[in-house]
Amino acid sequence: MPTILTYYDEPYLQETVARVVSIDPIDESHLRVVLDHSIFYPEGGGQPCDTGTIAGLAVDNVEERGDQVLHRVCAKIDEACAAGLATDALVPCMVRLKIRIDRSEQHTAQHLLSAVLLRMMDAHTLSFHLGDTWSSIDINLSSFDRADADIVEDEVLRIIRDGYAVITHRCPPEDPAWFPLRKEPAVEAQVLRIVEIDGIEYSACCGTHVPNTGAIGAFRIIRIEKFKGGTRIHFIAGGRAYNDYRRLAALARDSAAAGSMAEDALPVAIVGWRDRIKALERALSYADDRLASLEAAALDAATAVGSIVHASSESTDAGSRLARFLAARGRIAVVSCPAELRVVAASPSTGVAASSLDVGAILGPLAKANFGKGGGGKTFFQAAFQDQMSMEAFVDSLATL
Repeated sequence: MPTILTYYDEPYLQETVARVVSIDPIDESHLRVVLDHSIFYPEGGGQPCDTGTIAGLAVDNVEERGDQVLHRVCAKIDEACAAGLATDALVPCMVRLKIRIDRSEQHTAQHLLSAVLLRMMDAHTLSFHLGDTWSSIDINLSSFDRADADIVEDEVLRIIRDGYAVITHRCPPEDPAWFPLRKEPAVEAQVLRIVEIDGIEYSACCGTHVPNTGAIGAFRIIRIEKFKGGTRIHFIAGGRAYNDYRRLAALARDSAAAGSMAEDALPVAIVGWRDRIKALERALSYADDRLASLEAAALDAATAVGSIVHASSESTDAGSRLARFLAARGRIAVVSCPAELRVVAASPSTGVAASSLDVGAILGPLAKANFGKGGGGKTFFQAAFQDQMSMEAFVDSLATL
């Protein structure tokens, strides 16, 4: 028998009692349940399915097959029997209504956004994605910037404020010509469902929607990007948009408080801080180079000519600087970085010592033999070790070189 689609006629109904038509096992831990009527929306039209419970057992997937709605229940046969889930039994059903309402807000907002884009910019919607945190549409405009997005967003918000009714029409598949559809329907069904936003938008759609645009409440285009020769528009609506406004307001408020300034002063202050940080980083890099150069000179003077210079450093970055400065002085250098269990090595690229040791070719196998992983070329090599003992064993093995 066909399933009565209660979710269309009563989209805000959270709980009901339904009669079980059939139960079939899918695997050891899942059952396929058909009810005489369903408040669970099955996946379709770009909208994910509802979830919830039947007889207190979790429903994690819902799909439509022919004229029946199939509910996948997470339970074994004996668990279903214990819960009272049996053919012809009356069982309580509960849908996660908060998620349903959120998706209805996003879906109706998408219809409205697509209609505004078509009317104002002759932009056609090519695809729609409804996600858990944001949604997106792809349009056929290669040129669409933030100024365009602001104009479109303003018009969408105006229609939301004016509270246009969202109306559902049902008609035979051969009758859609009566409606100025945004795009031709690509469905084969006994009854075609047309969703209208009070003279503004007409689309064949099987998804769930809010009763009027005012129920969307808020809307924001959060990002635009080039995509496959067109544009992808990311947006949020309804409760998601309200929550995002609250999040952004809190960020601005807390950031301003941390900087002891007004919120409006944040952009200028951030640019100033960024420039100052860059200047400090340049000064620090110069100081690090100067320190490494002085340390390299001291080690060069204290180590016999022709032997490898061994040293230790607090970090891989500092060790790499020291090794390169020693190499620039014509020395082959091996620098251990105990805190990070790493060893770096460098050799001169010119001069007499340039051909005496290919650090990548020679040290690679030695590192591997001591449970190290690394790599490099002729003049620079770096390896990481699993423990202090392995690293020290590797360094000790260089004594024979």
